[in-house]
Amino acid sequence: MFSSLKSGQVTIEINALVPEKILNAFWNSQIYTCNIVKVSLTTVRVTIYYRDYKDAEILIKKYKGKVKIVRTSGIIVLLMKMRRKISLVIGMGLFFAVIYILSNYIWAIDIETQRNLSPFEVRQQLSSIGIKPGLSKSQVNVYQIEKKMEDLNSQIMWIRVRIEGSTLKLVIKEKVNPPSTEKTLYNQVIAKMDGEVKRVYTNSGNPAVVPGDIVKKGDDLILPIQGREGFQMEVKPSGTVIANTFYDKFMEIQVSGEKLERTGNKNSDIYLNFFGKKVYLKKAINQFEYYDKIEEKDGFFNKITYFEKKGINVNLDKESTVKEATEKLEGSLRKTLSNDAKIIDKKTAVEDIEGGKILINVKFTVEQDIAKNVS
Repeated sequence: MFSSLKSGQVTIEINALVPEKILNAFWNSQIYTCNIVKVSLTTVRVTIYYRDYKDAEILIKKYKGKVKIVRTSGIIVLLMKMRRKISLVIGMGLFFAVIYILSNYIWAIDIETQRNLSPFEVRQQLSSIGIKPGLSKSQVNVYQIEKKMEDLNSQIMWIRVRIEGSTLKLVIKEKVNPPSTEKTLYNQVIAKMDGEVKRVYTNSGNPAVVPGDIVKKGDDLILPIQGREGFQMEVKPSGTVIANTFYDKFMEIQVSGEKLERTGNKNSDIYLNFFGKKVYLKKAINQFEYYDKIEEKDGFFNKITYFEKKGINVNLDKESTVKEATEKLEGSLRKTLSNDAKIIDKKTAVEDIEGGKILINVKFTVEQDIAKNVS
């Protein structure tokens, strides 16, 4: 086997004043030659064994000749060429090895649902049973996942789980709930929220409430009939019911002592996750005494950012702070109200809590139309 590897051949061109002397020297040194071709008066082409090339080169230089390799053949020659590019070969080998290893893991989860079930909810439930990116394919039993997901989520009627490449694909069909059998009265005017009735204006229909009544969300406000008893007829009710409604808003504020705030300085770790082991591309030197830590995970490529926080002294005027907070809460409430709603009263309660903080609770009374037409 070894001798066959050494049997590679090299065709060379010898350029010398008298190339025949060099051929004689080859024969005297027992260097096997064949396919001798005289190219010109001073040039000869000859084939020798690769193992004899070094000796032949020494003899050619001894006779002040020049040598050029024209052609090579044989396994040993190929191996010698590859040896010169060993780093490239090793790199390619490692590349394909890494690709092969990574192909044995799940790196993405593709979820296909219908109308009511969100992919985010499904992903959370998969995580609760240990199914997430970076999991080895050998640890994934698609039939067990199907059974567990059906047990976890009552909305799933049918589920198919399959591995496609490095992606775990889920196709989910949802259960369709039967229509509600509860009878709904059409042409109703009901309360859209709780409140205390102040005034009732009807365009058609008889009022079901009077000023001073406390109503709950969904209660009838105007009945779909009009007229006095004995002279009633069915109509489509409509009107306006003005009521006092109530909202609670609160805010926690630190007015004294020390609190931590971000300084704007930050640092970060960047790392790759291989089979549960972290390979850091960048390692932060975290010298922050206090900091917020935010971790961004993307399966393979991950980042952790540290935001420095330092304590600052707080000494706020309690009265002005409460007033300002009340105005902010009122502004926040106004954004949620309709244009015809009016804030007619507000009551502020302040409670001291630990750490120099206060809890500001404001109760708002809002006069607005609570009638909702259902038709």
